[in-house]
Amino acid sequence: MIRIATSNDLADILSIEKKVFKHPWSKEQLSWELNSQPVTENHVMIARGNMIGYLFSHVVDDDVQILNIAIDIPFQHKGYGEQLLSYFLDQFNTDSSIHLEVRKSNFPAINLYLKFGFHETGTRKGYYADGEDAIIMQRYSLIHGLV
Repeated sequence: MIRIATSNDLADILSIEKKVFKHPWSKEQLSWELNSQPVTENHVMIARGNMIGYLFSHVVDDDVQILNIAIDIPFQHKGYGEQLLSYFLDQFNTDSSIHLEVRKSNFPAINLYLKFGFHETGTRKGYYADGEDAIIMQRYSLIHGLV
C-alpha cells in the first residue's frame, strides 16, 4: 500500500533514513518536508503492516523534483523501489518535467531512473556534504520531449 506521508510518519521515516543513507537527512529536515504543504508531495510505502519506504518531492505546477527516495534495507532489490517510483510517476500528466539529483556512485538508483525514462542531463560537482558529485537526471515529457 502507498499513501500520503504525514507528520505521524516521522519516526519511521527517520529510522529508515538513518539505516539507508551514509549522510541521512536530520529529523528537522524531514519534519520540515512533511509539513511544507502545499508544494510537497510525499508518500510512504507500507508492507506487512510496516513502513518500508518513502519518497519526498516538491511539485510546482508541472515542475516536479524528486528529493529523496528510500526503501528499508531488508526490502531492497525486491521491486519495492520500482513500485513506489512507478506509483509516484503515474500521479503526473505526460507534460510534467520531472527531475532529480543522484549520487554519482549510486548505480542501483541510476539504473532504476534510467529504466523509468530518465536521462542524465548534467553534473553538480561536489554537491553532497562529503564532496561527491551528483548526476542531474530528468524524465522526458511525453508531449514535448526533454523540457
